Amino acid sequence: MNRFLEDYLVMLNVERNLSLNTLDAYRRDLKGYFTFLKNKKIESIEDITNQDIEDYVISFRKKSSNAGSLKYSPASIARVVSSIKAFHKYLCQEGIVDRNPTLIIASPKVSEKLPNILSTAEIENIISAINPDNRFYYRDRAIIEVLYSCGLRVSEICDLKVKNLFLDDDLIKVSGKGSKERSLPIGGIAKVDLINYIEKSRNSFLKNKTSSFVFLSKNGRSLTRMMVFNILDTYSVEASMKRKESLISLKKEIDQSTDLNKRNLAIIDLILSCDYSLSDISKLSFKNLPKEYERLIFLKTYLGEVRYRLLGKITDNERVFINHLGKPIAYLSLIKIFKKYLKIKISPHVLRHSFATHLLKGGADLRFVQTLLGHSDINTTQIYTHLDRETLKNLYRDHHPRS
Repeated sequence: MNRFLEDYLVMLNVERNLSLNTLDAYRRDLKGYFTFLKNKKIESIEDITNQDIEDYVISFRKKSSNAGSLKYSPASIARVVSSIKAFHKYLCQEGIVDRNPTLIIASPKVSEKLPNILSTAEIENIISAINPDNRFYYRDRAIIEVLYSCGLRVSEICDLKVKNLFLDDDLIKVSGKGSKERSLPIGGIAKVDLINYIEKSRNSFLKNKTSSFVFLSKNGRSLTRMMVFNILDTYSVEASMKRKESLISLKKEIDQSTDLNKRNLAIIDLILSCDYSLSDISKLSFKNLPKEYERLIFLKTYLGEVRYRLLGKITDNERVFINHLGKPIAYLSLIKIFKKYLKIKISPHVLRHSFATHLLKGGADLRFVQTLLGHSDINTTQIYTHLDRETLKNLYRDHHPRS
């Protein structure tokens, strides 16, 4: 069966020009399907029945996490069914089999989920959380501004090439799904930030090397998708940690029964008192510990009891905040901890959703937004009009006396 899968993926790559990420998704979906069939002792493609496929869908739906909650969303299940149906359709079209057992398999209905969006103020707060002293300041500002101002997918910003910047004409060219290219306007703050990054910062990452990519890692390589996610996580969390009402509420929610939670409460105490960032917290040493700590209950408990237990046999650690191994806690570890506490769900795609929604709210034509987003079907873009209607309904309910 695997050879049919590889032939199918080659066809998708050559004839439909699908991205590597999409091809990987097809491969994962069908590998799981083949494993299930092999466990049922089905060795031949011709022997697969519609009942076998229904059994697989049922088993896939029942897979759960250790906590007992469903591991796969309805959208994931629908995607797997779609992958299986497309594969069997291919087998029939190529004459490899005579019948298609998926014809009577119903695709699961997926309720339309409105995308999460940010307000312009929230986006500004995230960008304002970038420390000007950070060596990545210009790069990270440009990444977030371009993601939001141009509505790019994360893969599009990672793959953006220098040769595709036409800043004198206020345009950039990106390669989207299926390697379809589209030109996008860029201006205002996004253009300024992009120029600042290129002129003031980009060469410092190259280190006498060359690269065709616009956005680079500290080693001069192109950014990965995960790096962009981490960048957005970092400043989204830092922005949220500046909201005192959120931290005060969080203090009441955190369970005080573990040493690590007590440490985290001490961190919140210090941030509320001294207006530190998590970056400051990760580097804080005892010689720089502010005098205010003596009146902070959670910090006194941490320094007087908890820290010694976490240190164990380590005696030469000058950093105030340490991890469970007694070592200085890393900045990204702090970001992950407080992202979980604050339940932050912001991704590059949320900026893309925000871009589209703000355009439509500003009066942009739906077809224009479709073109900018690179959607081949306007029905995909239509969800943003639904979102706008939902906003209007909420405003009505909140403000009309008869609502």
